Amino acid sequence: MALAELLDREAAGSRRELAAAVIVSGAANAAILAVINGATQSVSAESLDLRNLVIFVVSMALYVVGLKYTFDTSTRIFEQALTKLRIRLAEKIAGSELLVLHRIGKARIFQAITQETTLISESLGILVAAAQSVVMVVFSSIYIMTMSLAAFLTILGVMAVGVLIFMSSQKELMQFMHRSVAEEVRFVGMTSDLIDGLKEIKLSRARASDVVTDLTQVAVSMRDLKIKTTDQYNLNTIFTLSFFYTLIGFIVFILPVFIERSADSVQELITSVMFVLGPVSMILNAVPVYTKSNRAAQALHALEAEINEMTDSAKSYERPVRPFKFRQSIDCRGVEFGYPNGDVEIFHIGPIELAIPHGEITMIIGGNGSGKTTLLKVLAGLYLPTGGRLSLDGKIVTADLLQDYRELFSAIYTDFHLFRKLYGISAGSDAIAAELSRMRIGDKIAYGAEGFSTLDLSTGQRKRVALAVTLLEDRPIMIFDEWAADQDPEFRRFFYEDLLPELRAQGKTLLIATHDDRFFSVADTVVKMELGQIQSITRKTTS
Repeated sequence: MALAELLDREAAGSRRELAAAVIVSGAANAAILAVINGATQSVSAESLDLRNLVIFVVSMALYVVGLKYTFDTSTRIFEQALTKLRIRLAEKIAGSELLVLHRIGKARIFQAITQETTLISESLGILVAAAQSVVMVVFSSIYIMTMSLAAFLTILGVMAVGVLIFMSSQKELMQFMHRSVAEEVRFVGMTSDLIDGLKEIKLSRARASDVVTDLTQVAVSMRDLKIKTTDQYNLNTIFTLSFFYTLIGFIVFILPVFIERSADSVQELITSVMFVLGPVSMILNAVPVYTKSNRAAQALHALEAEINEMTDSAKSYERPVRPFKFRQSIDCRGVEFGYPNGDVEIFHIGPIELAIPHGEITMIIGGNGSGKTTLLKVLAGLYLPTGGRLSLDGKIVTADLLQDYRELFSAIYTDFHLFRKLYGISAGSDAIAAELSRMRIGDKIAYGAEGFSTLDLSTGQRKRVALAVTLLEDRPIMIFDEWAADQDPEFRRFFYEDLLPELRAQGKTLLIATHDDRFFSVADTVVKMELGQIQSITRKTTS
């Protein structure tokens, strides 16, 4: 019942309005059956059955108006509910810690927010029509009961057997469906790997072959499961149609043998059963649609519950900013951090003993995998230390102060993301144009009402745009993680010898991860890391 719970949670009180509309249209549909059956008993070539005609027209009008209102209302209610859910999930993701999203996985989040919500939205029409059909079948069943209780109970018993067989087959369909969705999530993740890792793939035929082979295996597995799912669905559909024709045959050939009925009453029963065949078929065909939608609602609920379990319920970005004043130093005393993978740490840094003085340039050097980026993320408060103490001017940075502490930092990490707009930054068009020009990229990109004119740039150019954004943000502490690695020699020299000293003169504290040993002399402190440990700290001596 996850779908119903989602509707209750996101659109409280709207179910009554929707139920009323469904009941009106369903009852009107059933009334049409009664009118048609009644009219057939009084058909005459000499006169017009005005009474039944008026009732028929009124019933049709109620049915059409009620059905339109049902579809319009359900669309509004469901889309409002899904919009609330999408926004709330986006808010919770924005308020989550990086490690939470690492654990859940990008593919699963994309699957939930895009595909699962779209699936529910697209199934809306079928589910509403099925709900209206349920009401129509209930009223039609009452009508059949008034004709013959014995016939109704006999038909109900036969239909119950058919429904039990159908539901047993439906259970197998659900199993195929769950496995198919799991493979689809795997395929999305592997496709993301293929696109994101295309550079590495192009450099190795063996790697390209292995990646495509692995992806092909998952694609074939997904294909087989989807075929099995569709085959089972088709089998259910064939059974449904065959069963209804069998039921009609039962009413015509078998029922009169056991229950004494006139030819006219048998004809009325057949008309009534034929009238509900469409609605019952709609209900049964909606079962797999409901199953998919319910599973999608369960996936959305599970994702939200998992985020809630690992995240503070309050939106950290909506809390009032309690600005830190940075005057002396950031201090690490026995700081440790490990990337968790279940119960095992896959990488660990620390214990770290380090002081970052205010207004100085601190360069962090070391080989790839030495822990430079991880240390920079811990220093910026993106990762909360699992051991030791991180403090600012002697004040310990605890979990409740983390977001306020982060407000001191601007950062460009190696895996940086460049937004199309300057979110959270108030800067005039002249200032933006000046920084882009200073980054020597003003002839390739501009900023307007819709944001940057293009982001289709080389990695080095995108880094220059990111640097311009960082300078516009104007935070007290700036982190540059291998920023100069993709720059030409001239601009690299500008970055180290002109820009960094200029920022230091403005009182900025600069943390630089780098391999550029030619420019180590620019730093006030050089910290060397290896295997997650600090190997040495070299301070510049003043003569």
